[in-house]
Amino acid sequence: MHIFFKNYILTNLIISIIVLVIVYVLQYFFGMIPCDMCIKERYPYYLIGIFATINLFINSNHLIKTLIIKLSIISTAFIGVLYSIYHVGIERKFWVGTSECSSQNTALDIETLSAQIMNMPIIRCDEPTLLFNLISIAELNVLAMTLLLIFNIIVLYKSS
Repeated sequence: MHIFFKNYILTNLIISIIVLVIVYVLQYFFGMIPCDMCIKERYPYYLIGIFATINLFINSNHLIKTLIIKLSIISTAFIGVLYSIYHVGIERKFWVGTSECSSQNTALDIETLSAQIMNMPIIRCDEPTLLFNLISIAELNVLAMTLLLIFNIIVLYKSS
């Protein structure tokens, strides 16, 4: 079996870390402020990373490890794909979704709150953040999450 299939748990962990590092670099170094849905699209990567880390430290039989992967990583990736497709549909105006701002208020008084509101950019979920004026980050996430899901399905098929 190929090295990626032997180490598929580690591969899931590495892919999750890479994707999260990329989105944080885009956010903090390139000023691409995420909308509320973009932030929620990160959750499956966190969960996959947590499940993969837990699975790396479980010393049990192959059946239990496979069951953990089936129930956790595949279901998480599947939900991540569906949520990302929903976000892309909102961006491309296929359907109407929320257009909440992702700004978080930490103000305790009205003056601070007013200053935060006036200085915060409004990031809407229905306005895509484009990379290279070509593809939205949400569309790239659909691609990444779909490839991760397909990878895990292939590994489980080959391992059973």
